[in-house]
Amino acid sequence: MLTNLFKSAAAAAMTTVLLGALPAAHADTKDTILENKKVTIGIHNRQPWGFRAEDGAATGFHPDLIRAAFERLGVKQVDFVITEFGALIPGLNAGRFDMVASGIAITPERCKVIIFSEPDLAVGDSLIVKKGNPLKIHSYADIVANPKIRLSGGRGTLNSKNAIDAGVPTSQMTYLGDVQAMLSALLADRVDAVTLSAPSVVGLLDDPKLQGVERAKPFTGLVRDGVPAMMYTAIAFRTDDTSLRDAYNEQLKALKAEGVVDKLRDTYGFTDDDKVDDAVTTEKVCAGKY
Repeated sequence: MLTNLFKSAAAAAMTTVLLGALPAAHADTKDTILENKKVTIGIHNRQPWGFRAEDGAATGFHPDLIRAAFERLGVKQVDFVITEFGALIPGLNAGRFDMVASGIAITPERCKVIIFSEPDLAVGDSLIVKKGNPLKIHSYADIVANPKIRLSGGRGTLNSKNAIDAGVPTSQMTYLGDVQAMLSALLADRVDAVTLSAPSVVGLLDDPKLQGVERAKPFTGLVRDGVPAMMYTAIAFRTDDTSLRDAYNEQLKALKAEGVVDKLRDTYGFTDDDKVDDAVTTEKVCAGKY
């Protein structure tokens, strides 16, 4: 009898140990956000995508879009974490924030490690150069043709990748962590041009304190099969947060239908040229069709 009791107790103890060793069930991010009425967003402090205004509040096209979408879901506390662009995806996957909403473009490479909402903007590349464009840079091809031209771009950005894909040698590229560092390098003659998205360039040059530089006009970026390459931006999520992505997509669709996305586009200096064609979907961009 005692032997059987000891056996039963030992078995129960072993079961407890085994159960305790199992990982806790993963809480669904969407349910947690809706329950706590709080969401945390990663941004990289660049106009007009997502940046700190003079009053300290996070603003920009994507922060405002996120606020509009989650307000409809009853989530009014939207917190923002600022980090370098190259740290956004690692930070997302490490759980530092729930989503990334800061001008991040859909690419087939990124689609392997994160998932995206449907696209909200379609924009091309642009360059900032010294006043008067002394080296007459009007395309990535001009940079390829002149090995003395030094181009700066952000680490991990699609703009930098487009330059490389257009043939700019890595020996002519200087990767820097943020736009302030890139502009400082340009003004100090350490580089000759900075590649950014066209809306980012427009937003930066609106600052009256920024002197001595201008936008390279006209400019031809990467061209694939005779078609200029476009950057399709969207909100980024962890791969297991499909329910959160789907809930956001529902709100995005409604905000597009109600004209809210169009108004935000106008507010932050985008044009009708930056509107996403209905034929363009995240699935197709991830597959490399756009």
